[in-house]
Amino acid sequence: MKKLLVISLLFVLLLPLGAEEMPKFPAATVYLVGEIKPKDLVIRIYNEAGEELTREDALLNFEFPNLEEWEVSQALYFRYSSHLAKQKAGRLIFAIDDLALDDYNRLWTTVELTSENLLTFVENGNTFHTTFPAGPQDDVPIGKLTVKLRKRAEDVFSAGTYAGSFMINYTEGS
Repeated sequence: MKKLLVISLLFVLLLPLGAEEMPKFPAATVYLVGEIKPKDLVIRIYNEAGEELTREDALLNFEFPNLEEWEVSQALYFRYSSHLAKQKAGRLIFAIDDLALDDYNRLWTTVELTSENLLTFVENGNTFHTTFPAGPQDDVPIGKLTVKLRKRAEDVFSAGTYAGSFMINYTEGS
């Protein structure tokens, strides 16, 4: 009986050794990919009436007085919203053409930039240099651009529709 007990005990102890081992899988690498949609910085342009302008409707219309000498102007306002992980600097650079009917009839056109934002300064008379702080910023003023047209008494221009354009270029960096 002792021999039967020892054989049974050995059989029970050795049974797990004879069982089939679980299959082992090779190591696997899983790659994770995520995307944050670009909403870091948005710059908007508004006219004097407070209406936001888009690329399609960014048009300034001037009415010229019937006087010997005059100056007319219109303003555009620049504002931004951002959600930046770290502070960054940027420049809005403006290049303007004179309003012209043809090669002989050109109205001298100038821009004037002003800003009350402590993080914005005017550079070279045609650039807003702005520091955009980290964190959420909503509808923060950058500055005002005023387009001015002037006629002196000695200037003589033909009647007609005068057209011109100006470009805005944004660059990042200090």
